[in-house]
Amino acid sequence: MEKKVKIFFLIVGLTILALLVNEYGLANVIINIGKTGWWFLAIIGTWLVVYLLNSLAFYFILNARNKRIPFKEVLSVSLSGFAINYITPGINLGGEPYKIWALKNKIGLHSSVAAVILYTMLHFLSSFVFWMIGIIIIPFTVSLNSELKILSGLILIISIAGIFFFLSRHKNGIIQWLLRFSHKIPYSHKIISRLGIKDETPEIIDEQIVGLYNNQRKYFYVSLLLEVIARIAASLEFVFILWSIGIQISFAEAILINAFSSLLINIFFFMPMTLGVREGGLFFIMGLLKYSPGIGVYVGLINRLRELFWILVGLIIIQFRKHKPIKDNVETIEIL
Repeated sequence: MEKKVKIFFLIVGLTILALLVNEYGLANVIINIGKTGWWFLAIIGTWLVVYLLNSLAFYFILNARNKRIPFKEVLSVSLSGFAINYITPGINLGGEPYKIWALKNKIGLHSSVAAVILYTMLHFLSSFVFWMIGIIIIPFTVSLNSELKILSGLILIISIAGIFFFLSRHKNGIIQWLLRFSHKIPYSHKIISRLGIKDETPEIIDEQIVGLYNNQRKYFYVSLLLEVIARIAASLEFVFILWSIGIQISFAEAILINAFSSLLINIFFFMPMTLGVREGGLFFIMGLLKYSPGIGVYVGLINRLRELFWILVGLIIIQFRKHKPIKDNVETIEIL
């Protein structure tokens, strides 16, 4: 059944993508990709900066107390994790188990689980902050009609709610909360029992999660700031893509495009590779900004080419990574 659902959404996504390409014209897409030329190096370079900032945020989380993981190690794990996330169908979190596996030899299983969950929560938190930034700049980039005002208000409410939720989980922990919540779901206790989670494990992990926010708050805010800056920096990709075909957009417009695009991708996370979702969102936002809506299809395709490049980099890193044997006393190491 699950496989059929995935196939259904894959077909829907491919259909939407095909319709959008047809709307813009396949010939126009090919011509614009050719125009990108050397600008593609700038696009690749933009995401190198983004990944460096992401890895630095993860580095601060890992080394909040014990400075044991060198930055180059964190960078390689981050790049590999993001690559796996890109190619994971559905929720796009396949890279997180890999990060835990890659780090547990150095800091222990509990600490690696806590660090990866912490970073993932902080990564999500930065999304809500970034969407709020997008809402703030909307009045300065487009004329607001009644529909757009309602939509902006809803996104603002969702963003504020998301920020408060993740801050509360950083403060109080999330693993035990998730377990309590899961008990309300039918048959969930059978699934949890099969996972073999020990009684003390959730409490140990939660203690390390809340430790960063409650005891090492400067590391928390530095990491969050780096994540938000990374999302803002990623907006340069849209500047370079559109400049390559002679469309001189402002950086504020690029931030709005990035924010709206990422919002839709997160809403429709269940679509395999977000096929059609990204292009459809870009189609809409380009029209909203008074540009040719079809340009959004081209932008989406360049996004995918950039993703393919970094997927290949991440997968190559995985092949060349060396993993040391697990030490007997590794669980005694704490990161927070």
